[in-house]
Amino acid sequence: MSNTTVAPAPQRDPHWARLFEEFRALEETRSWQKAQGQNDFSLLGSVLSVNDEVRLHTRFLFAMLNPGGKHYQGRRFLELFLQIIGEEGWFKPYSESLVVRKEYCPVDNEDQIDLYLSDGTRTIVIENKLNASDQPGQIKRYLRAIKADSEDNPENTLVIYLTKGRSRPSSTALAYPKSKANGVESDPEPLTVFEHNGELALGVNVGKPWARYRSLTYRSGHAVHVWLDACEEVVKHSAPADNIVWAIREYRNVIKRATKEYRTNVESLKKHMEEKDYAGGDFHRDAIKMTAELRKAHEGWLHEAMTDQLTEGLFRAAIEAGTLEPISRLNAELLEPFLSDAWADNPQELIYRSNRNFFKSGRKLKQGTFFLVKDGLRLGGQTLLLLLYGKQDLHVGCAFLPGTQEVGKAKLTQSNVGLKDQTLESIFKAAYTQSQPLEHSGILSLSNFSKSSERKLLCQLMDSFVPESNKEAYNGL
Repeated sequence: MSNTTVAPAPQRDPHWARLFEEFRALEETRSWQKAQGQNDFSLLGSVLSVNDEVRLHTRFLFAMLNPGGKHYQGRRFLELFLQIIGEEGWFKPYSESLVVRKEYCPVDNEDQIDLYLSDGTRTIVIENKLNASDQPGQIKRYLRAIKADSEDNPENTLVIYLTKGRSRPSSTALAYPKSKANGVESDPEPLTVFEHNGELALGVNVGKPWARYRSLTYRSGHAVHVWLDACEEVVKHSAPADNIVWAIREYRNVIKRATKEYRTNVESLKKHMEEKDYAGGDFHRDAIKMTAELRKAHEGWLHEAMTDQLTEGLFRAAIEAGTLEPISRLNAELLEPFLSDAWADNPQELIYRSNRNFFKSGRKLKQGTFFLVKDGLRLGGQTLLLLLYGKQDLHVGCAFLPGTQEVGKAKLTQSNVGLKDQTLESIFKAAYTQSQPLEHSGILSLSNFSKSSERKLLCQLMDSFVPESNKEAYNGL
């Protein structure tokens, strides 16, 4: 009588069943929302990084604050800004000497000030900081460049430090860096932020300011958003100004993305897990383990498809019969005639290697497995069968030598093999492939390669390019 202990049958965890049911429901909700037109598209965010200080934020603020801007609102938006920060009347009314400049260099090409506003008497310097760190001595250099250090009336200069939430510049920005040229180890008179007459000021000595100081934040509910709301309000009832309203709303959303306050319009897995209290629970821990194991499984399925499933399985008999020649790093020169100029000098880099698997961290993109058709009708030595992945997609198909692609395409058409023309033109001179996203439908196909569409397509291609007399070599595959 056997003493073998039989492991108990695993019990199905109803909580896991509920988790996956809710995930499927989430996917249905997301699909419905997208079908209704809900989206998270951002025109500005698709062209520039939402944290691009210079090309996005500084230039948008300049376009709004500049009285000569093409919004044709004159000083309207500028006056609203001054009013909201408590500096109404800062500039002379209707002054023709008022200038608003972006990326302004008071002296030569140095000390570039993000936004500079002045009417000749009073000046505002806006230092725009989203992600960039403070540059050595930059605030002190700016004030010296506009001669605020010699100004008898510090009330005439206002420095605004505009950030995601920092209250004042770092000591780096307020002091000159160490200089070996003049032997000075550090700035003996760095600027400091201190209180003066009930307000914050900048200066080298407490009680002797160079300029007034103010910090503003991009965060919701604070000055920038209040100002944008006010600007929208004054133009929103004018139909010809609809484009300005749209621009203000678009920029407001960009700011929220930059400060991570934006809420997606299409339900996200992150939000779903937080609301269901899965984010910090056992489900999440188990999902992390499953994700890591799945990644290894995906790596294995791709590796097998790129190697043994082809050379030891699908194409074994054809290789032994001399109908196909596998291309490795040792005979990579066989690829050269098929490749574009960008790849012809280094064909071995295209050959798949396990340490460059798509699902490995630090993977090398654009890797494939290739077979030269040696005895194809009219195209012997001029046709490649290939399985290759790029940045996102898995490609399966064939490539031809220049001058033979029309013959090859005709053979594909006669055999009813549906391939897209030139989907890999950056790699090959003439290629026809089918493709699908590797991380999604592609890897699902490879997980059951023996029944996959990729395997069936490669069989069709073999039928197209190998003469009838040689097909007995791989009958039954």
